[in-house]
Amino acid sequence: MRAFGFALALALFACSSTSPNGDPPAPSPEAGVLGTGMRLRDVQNPAAKLGGSNVKVTTTVVTAVDNFDETHDGKSRGTIFLQDADKSGSLAGISLFSPSFQPTSLRLAPGDVVDLDGQYSEQSKIGANVDFSPAFLPQLVKPVATFRFEVGEPKPIVISVADLNSFATGRQWIGQLVQVQKVTVLTAPAGDAKNSGRVTANFGDPKTGAQISNELFDLPVNAFPANTTFKSVTGVVTYFFNLKIAIRTQADLVQ
Repeated sequence: MRAFGFALALALFACSSTSPNGDPPAPSPEAGVLGTGMRLRDVQNPAAKLGGSNVKVTTTVVTAVDNFDETHDGKSRGTIFLQDADKSGSLAGISLFSPSFQPTSLRLAPGDVVDLDGQYSEQSKIGANVDFSPAFLPQLVKPVATFRFEVGEPKPIVISVADLNSFATGRQWIGQLVQVQKVTVLTAPAGDAKNSGRVTANFGDPKTGAQISNELFDLPVNAFPANTTFKSVTGVVTYFFNLKIAIRTQADLVQ
């Protein structure tokens, strides 16, 4: 952790005179390496009861940007996933809904560190017909993301795939880059009944268990056979009825 803090300090110093895309440097959001805002893990602590509140979070690192439109309608791309830059762990990740940027030309990529100011939401309903409560999707809604500096992509945190078999145990990992090791995927990747373009492969029970998904990467149907064992599967944990590991590239599947 000391070495990482030193790297953050160097990055903060380096960004004081430069900014992405050749824009004039953004004002320093806060003094110090980590800033004076909250950590994501504190915002999402159930005891804090901050759902619906505006929060200011400093020093979050981008883990993935969804540039893959699996549904081919422009509606399933653009989500940005981030986690606390100082350390990974329970409740340290989140996704953004409809963010704006400072500077306005900023286009985030994995490894970018930003401060966030927006509403923390625990969304359990989509429209009038989709309700997955008491489970929910944690997001920051319409946050302003202010560029701070760049670091390397965070390393995945190793978890048990069994954590993702229920919302109660897996909620803590939503939005974070994780890795499960020595796992068998029971089904081949397959599309859904609606032929929406979404592809998943099941680690266990298809109704409640963890899945691999194609949210961030073009995982073809039948890309691997049923009962394939992987040394590791790496990706971002997402939630929509099931907890999923959204792989980012083919390299996230290691046999």
